[in-house]
Amino acid sequence: MKTEQLLLKKWRNLTPHKQQEVLDFIDSLESQSSQTEWQHLEQRPHSWRKQLYLKGRRLRASIVWTDMIVNEMTQEEAADNWDLPLEAIKESLEYCQTHQELLKQEALIERRHLEERGIPLEPKITSG
Repeated sequence: MKTEQLLLKKWRNLTPHKQQEVLDFIDSLESQSSQTEWQHLEQRPHSWRKQLYLKGRRLRASIVWTDMIVNEMTQEEAADNWDLPLEAIKESLEYCQTHQELLKQEALIERRHLEERGIPLEPKITSG
C-alpha cells in the first residue's frame, strides 16, 4: 500500500475532530516551511526526506542537533566540531526545535527502511 493510501485509510478511521487536527497539523507544517528564510539551511532532493541540510554540506541539521544533545556540547563547541559558523549552529537548532514532528516521522521511516533491509538496530548483548 502506498503512503498516500495508507494515510487516507488511517485518516478515515479517525473521528471528525481528530481528522481536523490532522489537517491543522499539515497546515502548520506547510506554514512553518514557507514562513522562515534560512540563511544556512537548504532542501535537498530526496524520495521521502524533507528535512533541511546545511548549505554546501551533506549534513542534515538534525545530525548536528542530536550530536550536540548526545555529547552535551555548547553551540560554540558544535561550531568548532563541525567547522561551521556559530550562526549555522543556532539556525540548525531553531529549525530542529520547530520541526520536531517532521524529524520524528522521518526517524520512524528510516528505522522501518533499515528493518526491512535486515539491518540490526539494537546492540547485541553478549554474555560474559
